[in-house]
Amino acid sequence: MMLHRALLALAGDIRGHLGVNVGLGLLITLANVGQGLLTALVFARLLTGADLAGVQWPLVGLAAVVLLRAGLVIAAEIAAQRTAHAVKLRIRSRLFTKLLALGPGYLTDRRSGDVQSTLVDGVESLETYYSRYLPTVAVCLLGPAGILVYLAARDPLSAVVIALCVLVVLVLPRLWDRTLGKAGAEHWGTFGRLNADYIDAMQGMTALKSFNAVERERTTLGARANQLYKASMRHLGLSLFDSGITTFGLLAGPALAIALGVLRFASGSLDLFTLLVLLLLSRECFRPLGDLSKYWHAGYLGVAAAKKIDELLTAPPLIGDRPDGPAVDARSLRPVVAFEGVSFTYPGRDVPAVQDIDFTVEPGHTVAVVGESGSGKSTLVGLLMRYFDPSHGRITVDGHDIRALPVEDLRSLIAVVSQDTYLFTGTVADNIRLGKPDATDEEVRAAALAANAAEFIEELPGGYDTELGERALTLSGGQRQRIAIARALLKDAPILVLDEATSSVDSVSEAAIQQALGRAARGRTTLVVAHRLSTVRDAEQIILLGDSRIREVGVHDDLMRRRGDYARLVAAQSADN
Repeated sequence: MMLHRALLALAGDIRGHLGVNVGLGLLITLANVGQGLLTALVFARLLTGADLAGVQWPLVGLAAVVLLRAGLVIAAEIAAQRTAHAVKLRIRSRLFTKLLALGPGYLTDRRSGDVQSTLVDGVESLETYYSRYLPTVAVCLLGPAGILVYLAARDPLSAVVIALCVLVVLVLPRLWDRTLGKAGAEHWGTFGRLNADYIDAMQGMTALKSFNAVERERTTLGARANQLYKASMRHLGLSLFDSGITTFGLLAGPALAIALGVLRFASGSLDLFTLLVLLLLSRECFRPLGDLSKYWHAGYLGVAAAKKIDELLTAPPLIGDRPDGPAVDARSLRPVVAFEGVSFTYPGRDVPAVQDIDFTVEPGHTVAVVGESGSGKSTLVGLLMRYFDPSHGRITVDGHDIRALPVEDLRSLIAVVSQDTYLFTGTVADNIRLGKPDATDEEVRAAALAANAAEFIEELPGGYDTELGERALTLSGGQRQRIAIARALLKDAPILVLDEATSSVDSVSEAAIQQALGRAARGRTTLVVAHRLSTVRDAEQIILLGDSRIREVGVHDDLMRRRGDYARLVAAQSADN
């Protein structure tokens, strides 16, 4: 049987929900038994010559039991739905909490579509296991056992025959559980890959159209869909084979018991009432087994999905708070940021992303980190935000290792404006309030004004209440960036990080953004990561990275006079422009 410890642990304590479901299932079985006994009594009396008056009260009892059973079935369905929704809510909450704890670093080597299928479809596929299958297991163990005890008291031989058939139905299909499990895992893996491909295609629709790659992508998706079709058919074929054997047992068991009963009745060794009871209750012994088989197959994809869910829940965190670290009040720290001998290598890679990085950013000063693509600039931002922890060395704020600070407290000190600005579905005001949910309308407008965003926001159809679609694609890159700057200004954090904040905008937007960034950086500890060297000329210190190391340090004029790598990069960019 599919009593998986991992699945049972996954849902937490659901004994109350399961108890209600099992109780209602047993009451339904009891009602079915009562219905069968009363029906057998009515027919036995009528066949032995009783008139309608002689079966009046059994018929009244039969009607009452039928009505009671209908009510119990409705109550059982409601209880099953409540169990399903409670379990799914609990598991999704655990998964989302875990994913947030793992942070962006966890997603660096995983497809977001694959993770999404685990969070949504994977959890949905568990519904049948918890709300239907588990209660039915208990009903199958208790209900038929009780019926067999009653039948054994009336006719031991028939009870033995039925018990043997029940064991065959329970045990025989388990012989190919492992094969079915492999087929289910293959089906789920193929489904996850197809889901990830569809999300990639939707998010990259513009690129597919512009490069005339639609037909190639359609071919790729078609091949993926065909793989899912074949995996589904293999899984379905095994399921049907299993269902066929189970169905045969469910029909053959009662038929064999009844056939023996009829022969013994004909020989006079079995009375009429017992034969009728055998006729009606033998089927009831197998009814829960039929439900168990049905829910077993419906829940098996959940077992396959549970592996992915368990992988996510048990994934080791890339970072974590130090429970034994000294208590530090982040609000009391001076915003002095220092990288001290920092080296870091991404998981699964051999070449370090950054090596032996040393520099300090003082309060009110701006330090710019520049270099070619792949030199490690954005990695420094990820390390400061603790998406990862350094392999060697440390990063400090006011002399305190950031690993000793609670992650939430650390990030409360930092506002980030990144190259890839993400705006959520919601209003413009909601997106600006991301870092300060309780901000007033006046504060939102003031932040937008300081970010040079107020003018275009007020021209939108609903102003600050304009609903933005997914990723706010109706806005230009420069407009999205200015909303991100307003968001950072409203957060009012003492440390400001600008990660390629103007790399994807035109020159007109860049001028407005640079003006807004100048206001944002005023009085703050500012770390600028830039590829466009024209945006960092006024920084108090410029650090050039090359091959993951610091190659040059100085102010713009000094670096130009040295005629080194920085000067060559400036000359190359000037020539390109």
